[in-house]
This record gives sequence, C-alpha cells and structure tokens, in this order.
Amino acid sequence: MQIVPVPERVPAFELDPAMPSGALPIFGEYLDRIGRTAANGRLLTWVLPVFGIAQFFTGAGIALPVGTIALAGSVLAWWRYRAHVRVPETRLKREPFRQFDIAPDGLVAAGRTIGVRLPDGRWLRVRLDEAYRLLLAGHRRVWLLGRGPKVFVGFSGVVRVRRARIFDAPPAGAVAVPPLAGSASPRLDPVLAAHRRRIARELRAASAFLLTLAGFAVWVRADFPVTKWGALIVAGGALLGALGAATRSFTYGRPLPADHWTELRAVLDGPVRMGRRGAAHLSGLTMLADGRIVGFRMHKADPSMAANVAATGRLWIAGVPRPGRAMKTGVPGYPVLGTVWLG
Repeated sequence: MQIVPVPERVPAFELDPAMPSGALPIFGEYLDRIGRTAANGRLLTWVLPVFGIAQFFTGAGIALPVGTIALAGSVLAWWRYRAHVRVPETRLKREPFRQFDIAPDGLVAAGRTIGVRLPDGRWLRVRLDEAYRLLLAGHRRVWLLGRGPKVFVGFSGVVRVRRARIFDAPPAGAVAVPPLAGSASPRLDPVLAAHRRRIARELRAASAFLLTLAGFAVWVRADFPVTKWGALIVAGGALLGALGAATRSFTYGRPLPADHWTELRAVLDGPVRMGRRGAAHLSGLTMLADGRIVGFRMHKADPSMAANVAATGRLWIAGVPRPGRAMKTGVPGYPVLGTVWLG
C-alpha cells in the first residue's frame, strides 16, 4: 500500500492502436452492449406512440394522446442522440484507433467546443463537458477512430468515445487551453470534481423525467379507470425512483471528503464481466498495509473503472482502506469513479 502525492505518476488505461477497436478487451464488449441497449431502447419506445395513436379512437380526447406521443418522442430522440454520439458504426469496429499527441499550442476551446490541431494542420472539433475538457488539458493525447471528416475520439483513462468532426480551421473565437495543474487530493481533484457534478446533473435530469412519468401515469389512470392498478404501480415506482435519484444527486454534488489516495495492488480472479447495459462486474485480491490479503469486488461498475483496474493492476482508494465496508475508488486525474467492497 502506498499514499501517492503526485498524480502525474498514475498509470491509466489507454486504447491500443495495434488492434481493431472492436477487438480491444473491455472496450469492444462495452461498445457491443451499449449498441444493443440503444437499439432496444429505440424499439421499445415505439410502443408509446402506438398507444398514443390508439387513444385517438377510444374517446380519450386530444390532450392525453398528444401527451403520450410527446413523451414517446422525447425518449426516442434521447436514445437516437445517445446512439449517434457514443456508438461507432459497425464498420469502424474493424479499424484501429490512431493516436495523436497534442502540441503545447494545439489545444483551444470555444465554450464547450474543443479544438485539437492534428499533425496535418487540420483541426478536430468535439463538444465535451467540463470533466473531459479538463482531462484533455492535463493529459494531452487523443485517439481517433475513422478516416473521413466524421470520426470518433477517445481519451486517456476512459472507454467512452465521442463523435467529432475534422475542419480546416479551429473553432471561431477559440482561446488556448493552458496545462492543468492537478491535485493529489480526491477532495481537490478538479477532474474528479467536475465528473461528480456531471453525474449529479444527470441524476437531477433522471429525477425530473421520473416525476413527469409519475404525473403521466396518474393522468392515464384518471382517463382510463381500467388501468387503475397498473397506472398506480407505475406512478409509485417512478416517484420512488425520482426520490432516490434526487437524493443521490445531492451526494454527488459535494466533493469527496478524503484528502489523499491510497494505492493498492489488485489481482483479478477472472476476466471482467460486462452486464447487459454496459456495466462491469469484477473481483479479485489485494494486500493492505499490515500484510493482510483481502478480496475486493465491484458490481455494476463504470466500465472505465474496470478497464483501469484490469490494465494497471491497481486500486485507488479515496482515504484509508477499511475492510468489511464499501469504499470510494477512482483514478487520480481522470473522470473515473466507482465503489469497491473490501473483504
């Protein structure tokens, strides 16, 4: 066990340009799982428009069918956007990534749009949230997948990719991005703090959607008494889910209280297993400072967290490891966060 004060010493998962992207361990399987999830989500969403259209012929009036179709349309648009931005086309899975180091003056930003100057003088443009902008500022390296003006871009330490485009000029009004000064403290880590804020925003959005769904279910129950119990069950479940998401959003909105990272060596007891929706499951053994060997396990983990543990053989615990309880884990300087059970 070692308390590490310098985040630049932290090894992390990186995409391998020597293999086709679809064959990369964890990354390829992750892409397959989220691709199927997005396709299934789009398919299931079509049930709601059919239900809404059927309501026009049952005397339900105008407001309820229109509300059903609007709700279905918003969910379908979300699934399509997710698939477009995060899931490369099947043909790209047969191609390898291309790695590029970013020159000191080759990174600029215009709001959420980041510009990266490529070796041939053209500019990669990609829209990123704060955590990924800070990640690029600190670890100036990208991986591109695709050969045309439309590509996917990968980043250090994470398995997720983003759709991007290549232009002849940088974004209008862009300014240079200075190097990021990291922190060895989980509480003060700017990348991790931005990542937690993003998770909090997503949880608040999920809570708002579930509240909308609960209200919609009550509306359906009022106009269609035959759906009484089904609508009430949906409304109750949505309300409970909204409450849970809102509570978790407050937790993620605050920085981690730990002031240091503790590095533990990790030995997996088998391959990383990917769930149906892209979450990872892994377990193994680690050694504490007093020489005790204890088991660890992660269920429904961020695939980036699993990829870093598998690639580096390290666990980074926020604070002092305490066997027999759940601990926060991550990778210093990267938007990677998870929970590990020790013992």
